[in-house]
Amino acid sequence: MITTGIAKYVYLDSTEKFNGEDTEKYTLTIAVDDNEAKALEKAGVKVRTIKTEDGGSYKARKFSTKYPLSFDMIKTDEGEAIGHDFGPESEVQVLWKAGQEHPTHGVATYLTAVKVMKRTEGYKSADEETNEFFA
Repeated sequence: MITTGIAKYVYLDSTEKFNGEDTEKYTLTIAVDDNEAKALEKAGVKVRTIKTEDGGSYKARKFSTKYPLSFDMIKTDEGEAIGHDFGPESEVQVLWKAGQEHPTHGVATYLTAVKVMKRTEGYKSADEETNEFFA
């Protein structure tokens, strides 16, 4: 399946950390429009509503994998392999496979590949020390 949206949280260069614990998963959370949200929900996938600091909100879904995506599995719309060289607010298409349905979390969404339609400038890493180094 393919889902289009805006990258919000990109943890593809290292595994995601949550509350100080390593999730042992590489993840990409994207904001989706209403049409994409409805398509996901129709497939049994749960979509969250995220509230922003300015009082707004957006609908989002996280896609994950236990294994790092190879450099060639993240490409631009033109077919250029870019690896993890894109950051939050990039427009993306996510190729994913549906997993087992969970009673609370809905159908699992396993990340397969990413196509970056419009890339934000600047390297963003899931690792804070790397971000500080490149800043």
